[in-house]
Amino acid sequence: MFNNTGSSDPWMLTETSDKFRSLVSCYKWHLQNNNVSLAQAHEACSMHKDLVRLGTETDVVFWLMGLLIIIGNAVVLLGIIGTRQLHSDKPIYIYLANLAVTDVFAGIGLLYRTVGHVQHNVTYDFKLTYISLIIFSQITSASALTLMSINAYVAMMYPVYFHNHAGSAKLRAAVGLSISWIVCTVLAFSPKMGWNCLHIQTLTSGICISWYPLSFVITSTSILLFLCVSMLFTNISVYVAIRRRERRRLEQAAAGGPQAPGVNPAQEEAQRKYEERVHKARTVMIHVVVAFVCWLLALLFFAVCKVLPDSCPRNGVFAGICLNSFINPIATLIRMPDLRTAIWQKLMSIYQTLVTVIRGNRVDPQEDQAGAGNIPTLQERPAQAEGQDTPRLAPDDQSAVGNCQEGPSEGQNTLHLAPDQQSAVKNRQIHTYRRTPGPYKPSRGREVVLPTIVEID
Repeated sequence: MFNNTGSSDPWMLTETSDKFRSLVSCYKWHLQNNNVSLAQAHEACSMHKDLVRLGTETDVVFWLMGLLIIIGNAVVLLGIIGTRQLHSDKPIYIYLANLAVTDVFAGIGLLYRTVGHVQHNVTYDFKLTYISLIIFSQITSASALTLMSINAYVAMMYPVYFHNHAGSAKLRAAVGLSISWIVCTVLAFSPKMGWNCLHIQTLTSGICISWYPLSFVITSTSILLFLCVSMLFTNISVYVAIRRRERRRLEQAAAGGPQAPGVNPAQEEAQRKYEERVHKARTVMIHVVVAFVCWLLALLFFAVCKVLPDSCPRNGVFAGICLNSFINPIATLIRMPDLRTAIWQKLMSIYQTLVTVIRGNRVDPQEDQAGAGNIPTLQERPAQAEGQDTPRLAPDDQSAVGNCQEGPSEGQNTLHLAPDQQSAVKNRQIHTYRRTPGPYKPSRGREVVLPTIVEID
């Protein structure tokens, strides 16, 4: 079976591995026909690496889906957790963050499927871990959608109760999320803890579905069906209530019943809150519809694979089941403008921080040299008038403005250009003006008189 004719073990038969279509069929064959122990079956079936390896195309699809799922939901978590106004004032964002966390596990499961078999000597243990991750992600996702649906149902059907107990909304959300995570974790990973057909030795008895006993399948299916029925009931009820309210409003508007908007501020506030609840309820409906469509497509794909196994890629059903985890963050960002704004602000803040670190507050040296050459250095000398100091150019800067001669004038100092500089400025006079505090700040109680060139028309 393993192309190992020189093996000394009698149970290591020389069959071809093409006989086994899956890893579980290998275990069944050995346990039924060879009367070997479970450890020997582990050793024999673990040699069939081709039963757990994916093809190159499937590896690429799983890698892309896994990375996109993790990145998309991580962005949603960054926006919700990093913005206090969202998760402290609006409980729906707590449920959306919970949904994003559950979807991250779907991405982790897809990535684990591509490389996890390398780290496992016992191949069936790898398969149980992978399937447990997928089951866990989908059951927790269903529970998250159920909690969101119940929250929207109470807000729409019992608005007074919802408003009066708004202060305890976060506590109710925390209790509901904690219970759902505990139940889903115990259920999904119980096969890893021994609730599987290999450990309870019922794999060859005919009452197992793949690795799982019939009792586990019935329990998990019942819980999932209960969650799905709860989602359907709450969302259909909310949809009917919204349609009934809109129909009543249109009939009243046609009959000229209510007052025009803006007349009653209390009615405007009530209408605004109602529209917010409707928007959130429709967001929940979109997530539920996406989940049901993806799950139904995966079930249809699974049925086709059972009928036509040769024309159906293995593990494709798991990629279809996890497709809703890829769509959920996109739907969340489209429907929640506050979250989009918060994420955009976070990204821009990160970008500005990176730009500041890279540039390091550097200034162009050429601009510094150019600016230094245009501004002469001034030196103070003792004041020649009472309470006033007259600045004097440094020797190095005298050539920039020419040799100036200061001539006294009544109430004003007039500067005259030297003879060799007069041709450069022609009919221009240099006057002085008293400058208010600017780039150059002298000591207190002093005023600086700076030269300037004023063109005379």
